[in-house]
Order: sequence, then C-alpha cells, then structure tokens
Amino acid sequence: MELNTLLKIYETLLSGNLARIKCFTQMILGLIISGNIQQHKCSLGFQGNAHQESTCRRIRRFLSKFSFGKAEIAKALVLMIGLSGPMGLSLDRTNWKFGILEINLLVLAVVVNPQFSFPLFWVALPKAGNSNFKERIDLLQLFIKTFGVKKILFFTGDREFIGKKWIDFLMKEKVPFFIRIKENRLIHNGETKKHLTLFFKHLQIGEKRFLECDLDGHHIYLAGTRSSEGELVIVMSNQDKREKILSIYKNRWTIERLFFNCKTNVFNLEDTHLKDLFRIENLMAVVASAMVLSFLVGEHQERKRPTSYKRTVKSPAYSTFRRGFDFIRQLLIKSFQKALDLLSFLLSENLPLFKKVQL
Repeated sequence: MELNTLLKIYETLLSGNLARIKCFTQMILGLIISGNIQQHKCSLGFQGNAHQESTCRRIRRFLSKFSFGKAEIAKALVLMIGLSGPMGLSLDRTNWKFGILEINLLVLAVVVNPQFSFPLFWVALPKAGNSNFKERIDLLQLFIKTFGVKKILFFTGDREFIGKKWIDFLMKEKVPFFIRIKENRLIHNGETKKHLTLFFKHLQIGEKRFLECDLDGHHIYLAGTRSSEGELVIVMSNQDKREKILSIYKNRWTIERLFFNCKTNVFNLEDTHLKDLFRIENLMAVVASAMVLSFLVGEHQERKRPTSYKRTVKSPAYSTFRRGFDFIRQLLIKSFQKALDLLSFLLSENLPLFKKVQL
C-alpha cells in the first residue's frame, strides 16, 4: 500500500509527527470503508500485518492522548474542500444516549451548497439539553479568531439560539445573522408589547410578511411565512434583506442533513462506545474529514457525467456527498491504491502549496 502521497498532503495540512498523522489518515479511510465509527471497524483502514487488537489499541491511544488544534483542523478542512471566500455558517446540536450517559454535541457547520454542510468547529457539552450563550459565543469566537468575522457570509440558527446576551454579541461583532424566533416572543408595538404571532397569524401557506422592530435594544428585521405543514416560521435578522431573509435561513436545513449523515445515514456516530468528551471531540475530526473527502469525490463523479444528464435530472436520487461516499467506499474495497490515488489527486487540486498529483 502506498500511503506516501496522501500522507504528504496531510503533512502540509496538519502539524505533529508522521505517526500521528498516519494514524489519523488511516482512521479516516477505515471509517469510509466500514461506514461505522467503531474502533474495530475503523481498523479496516490500517492495511498491513498488524493484528486488529493492536490496531484498536493504537486508535484508542490516538483518541485519548493526541489532539490537533481546533483551529488547525478547521483550516485543514476549508483548504481540503477548496473554499476561499466568505462562508455561510449554521449552528445546531445533536445528541444521543449511551446507556445513561447523555452525549451532546454543539456544532458550527459550513454550508457548501443547499444540500451539504460539514462540521467546522464543535464542542462536546458536559450536560444534556440546550447550550447557553457562553458556549455558543465561545464556539463562534473560535471561527472569528481563526478566519475573521469578514469571512462570515451569513449565520443561521434555530429557535434554541436566542437570548439578549447572545444577540448582543452577534450585533457587537457585526455577524450577519438569520435566526428563527419563537412566535410568542413579545415585541414593542407603540407603548405596549404584543406577541409576534399577532402580526403573522393571518398568513396562509406560502404567504410572507416583513416587519421592522426594536428587540432587546437592537433594530431587527423580521420575515414570516407559513410552511407547507401549516407551521408559522418567523426569522429575525440584523440585515435589511427583506425577500432574502427566509431563503437564506433555509440553509439551516443542511446541518440537519449533516447530523443525519453523521449518524444513521452513513457513519453511525451513535454506535461509538466512547464516554470521554475529549475523545469524542477527536473522533469528530475523523468524521468531518471523511465527510469532506466523500463530498470531493462526489463532485468529481458529477463533473464526469454527461451535460445532457445534468440538464434533464432536476432531483437526483443521491446527494453529491452520498454519491461520493458510495463510490470511494467501493473503490477502497476493490482497489485500495486507486482510491488513494484519486483522493490525493482531488486534494492536490485544492491545495496551492502542494504539487498537483496526476491520476
């Protein structure tokens, strides 16, 4: 097995000794091959004569003792996928149980297109339930310190991500946000306060209404509509974009898809038996990298499709990510070396400091 080219690429992205980077790379390959995050299945990426138990010990050692910096992993993921301009962000939580233990991940994701986003920063919360404003601020500040606030094209969040201190922070940092707000929220209407629902309850399915108001000391723009299920959706923003507020907020859906891909659809994240939060956060770096590689392969496969096919198929049966995951997984099983060559080629396309690999 020739891992050398792929390892050289990862060495340009990550600091640390070669053994650590090699273990990380092989875990990513094992995750794609098996479609499961459990250690004995990730060990499938470790080609060679080592016994499975010794490989699993190596994986456990990596997860418990080593950690690439959060900013370092984030920069690597952005370079891998080839993003250069401002990025759309979405914040949400996913949680599951292992026995009586509650595992709760707060994730800041980058929206690549209307169907796909990938984890950029994440934190395993030492509790069940909603995040607080400090936990959200800490995570978003990681992005701002790493990339700068001007790299935020938009920020989306659901009704969980509210509160005066949180909104004060977003306004102070000039983060362009589009966050759903609870319809029973009180807003000033002249000298009185009224529930938001009174201004939007008349809307029929598909109808929209736009308002401006002062909320918690800030001038806010509101857009409301009624979904196809009859649910009232009200989104607040600090951007005077009127017709675009609701459409930008729709990008939040991609993080729901991200969690679906991380869990039941592809990587079976809930199958992990890890309890330690540090190890779970390290494991998410493997998952995020596998997602990015799968998406790159999916894009490559779609570029090879006939133009006539792209024109006639409006709703493809598979997402770009799923198409790429299925293809590279099969290729890793059938011809490990060809799969490595393809991944090296696709990564080198997006890395200006690395000489382009030829297929």
